[in-house]
Amino acid sequence: MIQPPGDQVGVDDLSVHIPKLFLSAAGEFSSARDINPAKLTRGIGIEEMAVPDAHEDAATMAAMSLLELMKRNDISPEEIGKIYIGTESAVDEAKAMGTYVIGMLEKIYGEGSFQDCSTVEFKSACIGTTLALESLSYWAAQEDDGRVGIVIASDIAKYPLRSPGEYTQGAGSVSLLVKRRPRLLSLEKDFGSFTKDENDFFRPPGASTAVVNGKHSNFCYINAVTGAFDAFAKRALRKGTIRLKEGECLADHISHLLFHIPYPRMAEYASAAIFRHCWRSLPRWEEVEAEIGSEPKPSDYPSFDLFTLADADFGKRFARTNLFLEEFKAKVLDTTDISRRVGNIYTGSIYLGLASLIELRKLHPAERICFCAYGSGCSSLVFSGIVQPDASSLPSRDLEKRLDERKQIRLEEYERLHEGKMEKSILQPSEEFALLSIDHQGYRHYDYLD
Repeated sequence: MIQPPGDQVGVDDLSVHIPKLFLSAAGEFSSARDINPAKLTRGIGIEEMAVPDAHEDAATMAAMSLLELMKRNDISPEEIGKIYIGTESAVDEAKAMGTYVIGMLEKIYGEGSFQDCSTVEFKSACIGTTLALESLSYWAAQEDDGRVGIVIASDIAKYPLRSPGEYTQGAGSVSLLVKRRPRLLSLEKDFGSFTKDENDFFRPPGASTAVVNGKHSNFCYINAVTGAFDAFAKRALRKGTIRLKEGECLADHISHLLFHIPYPRMAEYASAAIFRHCWRSLPRWEEVEAEIGSEPKPSDYPSFDLFTLADADFGKRFARTNLFLEEFKAKVLDTTDISRRVGNIYTGSIYLGLASLIELRKLHPAERICFCAYGSGCSSLVFSGIVQPDASSLPSRDLEKRLDERKQIRLEEYERLHEGKMEKSILQPSEEFALLSIDHQGYRHYDYLD
């Protein structure tokens, strides 16, 4: 069901900011951690991890991606009604990060230029930005002054040195321009949710790094995304947004599936769960079982633990079937392109997937994109959007070129930055926002340095 142009609300454009430093996952890092490089580059799909310099934090990255978005689209501060930020890398326990961001932007646009703009911070692990986008889309649909909204994802994924999660770090920011009659993507307004209290990932007050229960987190991720996908499907089918023919499933009406990407291989695991879930009641399932055998049933095993092991093994074999590999390559693989060179940026990683499709020129008018967002703790939100006719007219962001121009740092430099022991920046800030100091009260002072 296509909405009339005047009723369409969605993403008009996006910008991406990535730190200028990176650490190679192979070489010095994998050798020092006694990890086979192939486990990182092929096993989980991480080649490089973006590393923030000493003058960078989540607020400076958010300000940089917003500044780029405003310049790309010639937007003045007076045109922006709301700035919503999704992050779990908050720089203050009370003050919204957006106020710091506005303060930085006013260094360029003038004091008080964002006065008639409200801002709020969304915290819900890696789903925060997606919940911000959902909320802001409702505001944009009702906005009658012609103003636009901005949703910003900005995060630094950080785990203890030598911990199992260390190689899934990264940093970056994505800003989304949300408005009526968008040029890039029109949201279809069918949101499917799933929420449950879990301990798969959390960061207690005062802790600088998160607690991660890895295997349990993967289980929670897949369970939540599958549940939210079901809720999304029910709404889309009930409202007539998507109409199925005999032998079809909802995934057949989706051109690209985007997932939260803590590491690129997770997108494969999640998409395998979705396709397996969608196909098992269709005639094509016979082709799957002819290739790998029948799907395990709980009644066939003396204990649930034994069934779980058999089911996990079946899932691995399903992910190697010809039918799944064809769908994965066509609908998911390209979304992981940038994440392979940036790493995990928490709440923004799903939108790096969108940026990947744009930069690879994989989006075509009238295609349906499905977003499967996940946040530990745990929540999932699934929704869809339609690629607009003007999507290809948006100028390139040259992200591959910018990634190629970054500076590779040594392991010792990375560890000092990680532990906050680097007194000076490795690259002196130039034409960017920088954290200058933190005063005796803990207030952060920023400026734009030419």
